[in-house]
Amino acid sequence: MENFNSIVKGALIHDIGKLIQRAQPNPSDKKHGQWGYDWLQESKFFEEDALSIRATITHHKDDEDVFTSNYGLIWYESDNLASFERKQEEDNEKGRWDMFTPLASPFFKVRNPNNLTEYAEISYLPVKKSEGVESVSFNKPDITSKDYESIIKGLKNDLELARGYRPYSINLLLMLFEKHLSNVPSITREVMRGREEQLQKHPDISLFNHSKLTAAIAGSMYHFYRETYPDKWNNELLKDEILKPSPDQKPYLLIGGDISGVQRFIYTISSKGALRSLKGRSFYLELLSEHVVSELIEALQLTRCNIIFLGGGHFYILSYNTKSALEAIDKVRKKINDFLFDEFKGSFQLHIDYVPFSKEGLKNAVPVWQGLSRKLEALKKKKWEDRLFDVLKVECQHRDCDTTYCAVCFREDLPLKDLKMVDDIIKLCEPCYNQYALGTELIKVSKSNHPVIYKLPDKPEGDSIKIGDWYYQIKYGWDKDLHKEAKAVYRINDLNAKHYSHDNTIYIPTGIYQHEDLKELSDAFNVYGMNRIAVLRMDVDNLGKIFAEAVPEEDRTFSRMASISKGLNQFFKYHLNDIVEGKDIDSYDIVGRDMKQTGRRLSVVYSGGDDLFIIGHWLDVLEASYDIKRYFEKYTGNSFITISGGIAINHENYPVYQFARDAQESEERAKSGGKNAIGIFTDESLKWVIFEKVIERIRLFKNFLKVEKDHLSIKGNSLPKTFFYRLLALARRFRNDKVLVLPKAAYLISRAKGKPEDILKIKEVIMTSNEQEWKVTEIATLITLMLMRKGGRENA
Repeated sequence: MENFNSIVKGALIHDIGKLIQRAQPNPSDKKHGQWGYDWLQESKFFEEDALSIRATITHHKDDEDVFTSNYGLIWYESDNLASFERKQEEDNEKGRWDMFTPLASPFFKVRNPNNLTEYAEISYLPVKKSEGVESVSFNKPDITSKDYESIIKGLKNDLELARGYRPYSINLLLMLFEKHLSNVPSITREVMRGREEQLQKHPDISLFNHSKLTAAIAGSMYHFYRETYPDKWNNELLKDEILKPSPDQKPYLLIGGDISGVQRFIYTISSKGALRSLKGRSFYLELLSEHVVSELIEALQLTRCNIIFLGGGHFYILSYNTKSALEAIDKVRKKINDFLFDEFKGSFQLHIDYVPFSKEGLKNAVPVWQGLSRKLEALKKKKWEDRLFDVLKVECQHRDCDTTYCAVCFREDLPLKDLKMVDDIIKLCEPCYNQYALGTELIKVSKSNHPVIYKLPDKPEGDSIKIGDWYYQIKYGWDKDLHKEAKAVYRINDLNAKHYSHDNTIYIPTGIYQHEDLKELSDAFNVYGMNRIAVLRMDVDNLGKIFAEAVPEEDRTFSRMASISKGLNQFFKYHLNDIVEGKDIDSYDIVGRDMKQTGRRLSVVYSGGDDLFIIGHWLDVLEASYDIKRYFEKYTGNSFITISGGIAINHENYPVYQFARDAQESEERAKSGGKNAIGIFTDESLKWVIFEKVIERIRLFKNFLKVEKDHLSIKGNSLPKTFFYRLLALARRFRNDKVLVLPKAAYLISRAKGKPEDILKIKEVIMTSNEQEWKVTEIATLITLMLMRKGGRENA
């Protein structure tokens, strides 16, 4: 592994000069490579690693040392392969360089999945990342050298903060590049062939994504060529082998992982301690994915640059295709599945497979991704095929289970432990006990500024989670003793460079929000209006089609597809926390509860990839669903990328698995009705634009009501509660009788009291034969009545 870290680190920082150059008053004095090299030399940030900074001036064909060493060849070729999206443009088209060209959203390349001739409007990102939830702009932002100065200052400050941790780890640099360079374009060349073509070929790959992929390819190339040509590697220049590989040669692997049985694992639990168990089980799966990815990366001797995607129980890793790599993958796969089978008796399984590909796969990534998806789907159909004997073996009941069983998963083959709850003691098997404890810790740390997860070789004091041979323990912050012992330190949503003192500190964005007063589901039951809990499930519409067809074929480079995946994951893992809390955004507050001060009483059970599961008070969940939809639109800036969801509402003791099933059916109903919609209650599905009308109608009704602390009440001699019950009955009758209900509606309106202008507005929306308007009225009236139910268990 001689110089491996320097090769990868060099590939990661090879284009840092672009950032430096754009901040200069005299940028054309030097090439960007030289700007970067000089800056790094002067700052001495990398003085212990002189080889890595050579990459800044050794990655272009006219650079002096490119063709004199295998390292130079790797930096040059990995930079080319990571930038396939621009090569054809540079070779064939006229253009101009404009250093202050903004970065386009990676989502703007996605066409209408239902009409592939329809393109999205171009949208732009601010060059400097904002603190809160990011939104694109349809107006081209003005960027100056001062903006780049500011970014450099931020990056430099962070590198100074971590100066004591030199040589900087690749994980630290990855975090800092993501923090500072995610909105910096990797290229600022604009195509000049007419407006439409110019827009379609506008730069949309960030310097962070380009640098990360370059480092991933460089690391893979290092291993491939070193292992494939062991006799030549240290003695000969592998110029032809690296730059002109045979079309049949496939140096790369795309490794994919997918966990099956997740639904059953998470949701087949009783209502006892449901929230903590849900949270714990969901996060356990995240830890499991993270654990497997770390094991693979270590076994393959790669870096986290090679993790292309990790979220939602799936992962993709870019690797090299050699005999040792395949053996390493098989070893990790067997080891982790042996552990899962012993621990969970086949409840779920991790499927890992891979697809070899040539460098053309980096130019058009879709066939590679599709080939891997097919292999993973085939594996799922052969679940535990190699352990059928063990699956069918009858397990003896443990003596603790002679009269009972685990209260969460109902297993009878494991010893049981007593778990003391508020007013009850329940018996749990050890895995469920540990997952409950994990959920409890997550609730405690969800409001912590700097939560940490330590990966430890030995069982620590206190609660921990065991995966394979390792123990994971959550802490509010830095723990001196654990820090020394830890194999890895995971920093949750923490971008502070000072906290990356451990050699293997890893940044992980995680959907972790939970209201500080929400310890049990019952805490969200009696909050406002009718006492009910709700579950929300959501995911992106047409995701498979988006990746397979909606991006034009010539644009399906590995870097672009990875950027889109990364962008989605960032929304569901990181930004979702702020959106559902509702404090720091322009959040929806239907009845004016001053929710921006209190935050929403709900919990993110899981989120990542392109989907989520949220549970909490029904009004908070309802409002959050619309905020997620609105901010998703602002985030992607592409009206063809839509999101649908389903909400299930019921009592706090309603079984969690049934909540999950109801919400799923509701979501499926929303998607079957044309998508871009929300399913609500038992049989209603609304397009989001209709849902917004429902909210506006509730606000209209609210003009006749008084906002109390925990419900809406009758205001003076205005509309009585019976008005809303009769209106609801009329709305429901409209489905069958249509206009025949209008005379009764007219009579109802004639008896209404209130401001004439408000009465007139109600009359306008009720005295109509429009079915959609009556549907809006029906749902708005039902929700208004739910808001009028005074809290208290007697009214539940």
